[in-house]
Amino acid sequence: MAFDGITIANLRWEFAHTIEGGKIAKIAQPEKDELLITIKNNRENYRLQISASASLPLIYLTANNKTSPLTAPNFCMLLRKHIGSARIVSVKQPGLERILEFELEHLDELGDLCKKRLIVEIMGKHSNIILCDDNNTILDSIKHISAQTSSVREVLPGRPYFIPNTSDKINPLEADRKHFDETVFTKPVPVVKALLSSYTGISTCIAEELAYRAGVDGGHPANCLDEPMKDALYNVFDALMSDVRNGIYHPDMVTDNGVPAEFAAVKLSMYDNHTEYDSISRLIIDYYRQKEIATRIHQKSVDIRRIVT
Repeated sequence: MAFDGITIANLRWEFAHTIEGGKIAKIAQPEKDELLITIKNNRENYRLQISASASLPLIYLTANNKTSPLTAPNFCMLLRKHIGSARIVSVKQPGLERILEFELEHLDELGDLCKKRLIVEIMGKHSNIILCDDNNTILDSIKHISAQTSSVREVLPGRPYFIPNTSDKINPLEADRKHFDETVFTKPVPVVKALLSSYTGISTCIAEELAYRAGVDGGHPANCLDEPMKDALYNVFDALMSDVRNGIYHPDMVTDNGVPAEFAAVKLSMYDNHTEYDSISRLIIDYYRQKEIATRIHQKSVDIRRIVT
């Protein structure tokens, strides 16, 4: 999952330095599970692309516009009514979850200041875009999730919003050496799996990179590491979390024979063919654009071979 908690943290940092403090100028819904929000800030126009697609959930800043349906869908109309001219007060990420919360302020019909939250959950097939009031009550969402669909949480107008706690993982930004010793180093599973099962926001790619930086075999049982290996693994983990806390990122895309294979918000030093970017949004755009081109070329070559044979 390229959109892990660290990638979301990088996006939050980018949004905080571009659209935070800005005013929403336009809201469109080009697809049933997609929003395109135009924001004016510091004499610049920004477009925020948000997709809650089950197969490819995304969020990033883009310069591109998209054609919208002549009649706006109901969710789009509701957003225009409530936050059509709202100001983005802040952009937050709870813990290191794959969630972004846009804190918004706007004036109601009586001219009173109101607060809303637009919550974007980038969680694979469970991805969603949810609008809440200042009492944490759901006003609406781009996807309605009933009790028949999910036994964990309903996402429906009038229901309280909460983040479901479905694991015993903790926020790695709050982890210290004591916790690391008591969780990661006590598990009789491979180092990579021990990291994944202990902390939120860490993908397999990041766990493998941490093991590589520490000079540790990611497939080695975590509870069998010797003291120098333990020290090395914790030190690279702590250094990475320090970078995330301080907003230090190195967006990086890895290619395999010219085709995008992986990306992350940190430098993937375990690979040879990688390109660093100065913007996580630009990386995301390039990654999926190049993937699409490569897929089309591959499909065309398959079609040609089929015709020839």
